[in-house]
Amino acid sequence: MAIDSSIEKLRADFHANIREAFSRGMSVIELTNLFGYVSINFVHSLLLEAKLILPMPRTGKRQSYDIDPRLQQELAKRGCSFARWCAGRGLDPNDAAAALRKKTIEGISSAHDAVRRDLPETYQEIFEGKPCLAKSHEKKTYPRCTLNIVWDELRQKYVASVPEIPGVEATGYNWETALRNMIEVQRLQRHIGLLRDCLEKLGR
Repeated sequence: MAIDSSIEKLRADFHANIREAFSRGMSVIELTNLFGYVSINFVHSLLLEAKLILPMPRTGKRQSYDIDPRLQQELAKRGCSFARWCAGRGLDPNDAAAALRKKTIEGISSAHDAVRRDLPETYQEIFEGKPCLAKSHEKKTYPRCTLNIVWDELRQKYVASVPEIPGVEATGYNWETALRNMIEVQRLQRHIGLLRDCLEKLGR
């Protein structure tokens, strides 16, 4: 199935903005959270493919690290091992594990700072002795828009457009693909907008 060229362009822009945000200091988990994803797989794989994250060494036996089980659990929820998290943070897992076994009164290491940024509730629970409060999830609301799907004789495709957002459209060979492509266009534009806001704050 042919991919709408506008989607290809948006996707390339989306991926480029992810790479730039990571290069400017955002972590894999911070980027994952920004998009509302649960697993880090998409962001981590993209950055690995771009060679911005070093691949983990292939060994026969998976190494275990002496870290707080609460940290291990929170990383596992995101489909992330401690070693994989360290790779995304540019940390040596053995050094990071040793640093995280120390109390913060001995100094805040780069590993402590990374946990504090990526998993603030877990950091507070482990290193500040504060109970981990249940997260309150705010339901995101989006503007109510109108969707038009019309047949374009010249392009020989259905064209989906949103009158409230001029210039944004997606095509498909039937209503279903035009609608699916428009949903993808909207998702990509929303994520690109979030990334550009972050890049602006990072001093793009």
